[in-house]
Amino acid sequence: MPQVKQPGLKFLEAAVYIMGGLLVLMFLGLIGGIVWKVTHKVEPAQPTTQLLGLALPAGSEVRSLQLDGDRLAIDTGSEIIIVDWKRNAVLSRISLSGR
Repeated sequence: MPQVKQPGLKFLEAAVYIMGGLLVLMFLGLIGGIVWKVTHKVEPAQPTTQLLGLALPAGSEVRSLQLDGDRLAIDTGSEIIIVDWKRNAVLSRISLSGR
């Protein structure tokens, strides 16, 4: 029995070969990208230390600290200082004259 060629079969065969080739190329690109990332590591930047002057009177001491999100409350006994530690700024000073 002779084989009958169907129309469009050649197109399908070419499409399968092209997609297979693209799949292999993408896999090689993925492997190449992984190798590139492993061999070209960038050292993370060292965090910088920032000093914040609170201008505390001589002899004062920090009694407690409370952290809430990016706000830090510092209790010195005579006042409470609210600091935004992300922006490195004093937001508020609350005097505790009753203490």
